[in-house]
Amino acid sequence: MASIVGLLAVAPFLLVEAADDNNGTAHGRRDGWVSQPDGRGTFDILWSCLFTIFLCTWVSLHLNVPAEHEKYRHQFFRKMRWMLQAIMAPEFVLTFATGQKVEARKSVEAFKNLDLPPGSPKWTIRHGFYANMGGFVLQPRDWRAFPINSKQLHWLIRQGYVAYPKMTAKEVWDKSKADGFQKSLTCLQTGWFIIQIIGRYIQSLPITTLEITTLSFVLCTLVMFTQWANKPLDVESPTVLTTSKSMAEILIEAGPIAQDVTYRQTPLDFIDNQSPSWLTEVQPHLRFRTGPLMRPLPRFTNDRFPVIGAGPDAVFLFLVTMAYCALHFAAWNFSFPTPLECYLWRAASITIAVCAFIFWVCETYQDGHRLGRWERWYAKFFHNGKNGRIDTLERQRRNRRFIPVWEVIIMTPVTLIYTVARTYIVIEVFLSQRSLAAGCFDTVQWSEFVPHF
Repeated sequence: MASIVGLLAVAPFLLVEAADDNNGTAHGRRDGWVSQPDGRGTFDILWSCLFTIFLCTWVSLHLNVPAEHEKYRHQFFRKMRWMLQAIMAPEFVLTFATGQKVEARKSVEAFKNLDLPPGSPKWTIRHGFYANMGGFVLQPRDWRAFPINSKQLHWLIRQGYVAYPKMTAKEVWDKSKADGFQKSLTCLQTGWFIIQIIGRYIQSLPITTLEITTLSFVLCTLVMFTQWANKPLDVESPTVLTTSKSMAEILIEAGPIAQDVTYRQTPLDFIDNQSPSWLTEVQPHLRFRTGPLMRPLPRFTNDRFPVIGAGPDAVFLFLVTMAYCALHFAAWNFSFPTPLECYLWRAASITIAVCAFIFWVCETYQDGHRLGRWERWYAKFFHNGKNGRIDTLERQRRNRRFIPVWEVIIMTPVTLIYTVARTYIVIEVFLSQRSLAAGCFDTVQWSEFVPHF
């Protein structure tokens, strides 16, 4: 990992000629590698930003429970892929985190309606996170164990197939491998980084594009921490729930709704089929290598498309996403090594903002169909809210495809355009380090903030 970071840091300087011994300052710029005897140098900028980005992308990730007996290297490379995803598009990882929080909160409302024995521990949002990340595994009498989410667990308890888990919120949290030192270090580093940026802004010192990009990671990380605050971290072994029933008996007793459906993820797909998922549903159509091939699924994938709705969570996510995109506009008038790089940065900044807005509009519209929101509103206002009509629409909603053709047609080019723009920004923040404004190497004079006579 250290060698990769080192190559990434040094690569921009291999593209330009070595600077002279005095680090020439023609036109108010300093070219090449700048040492730090009298201020901050190139290494200081790179180290501060790269270390902050690493903490923001690695420590903040809360992935689902791995499959039983899954090798550590598979878990490590999975987290590395998600770290890369967080670097290329942190707002999308934030969207997954927000969706998981919404689903966990919905489970709390659903479990309130269960008739539980006296003294049963209260179902909390931590339980919801734990269930939806594959924390509970069902072991039928004659079938291999497989993970179940909160909706499936709720149905199994209501039907009397399994007992309500006797786990308190504290016991759920004991499953978490959350490292207080790592999170404290992340908060301290990001806090100090923000203070540095504010100090440079107040004293009118130039800020680099790498620092602006790092600041956008900090924004997404802080929000991700709040969204995943109650999700256990790095859980290695799930809680097994046994039932005396066979899987065939459960499906037969469930009736036609279970017997008429061929499961794609687990035998309980008729309750909730974990759709839509990139690994298990989108990639097979693109002929990419898919995720877990075993059926039933040995683990829940981390890329289930979130169903957030149109409430405060959706509005909050939209505002944070737009703020993340807007941060790149702060470098609109920065001094770039060449005018072309400046124009390309502006074009890329506009592109990611427009693409993010299109993503939000399309997903909000399709989200309404997934939840049956538009149909219920239509039935309420134009059919006098007749329950029969709403029930029919609800059945139609369950049979509707989660990823319609129109969404694929629109989102495919938008995704490609976004990827190109985002890739340029990631590359440019390092390329621009080869020639920076001389003021970028000046340090903040903290003594000026201290009152004195």
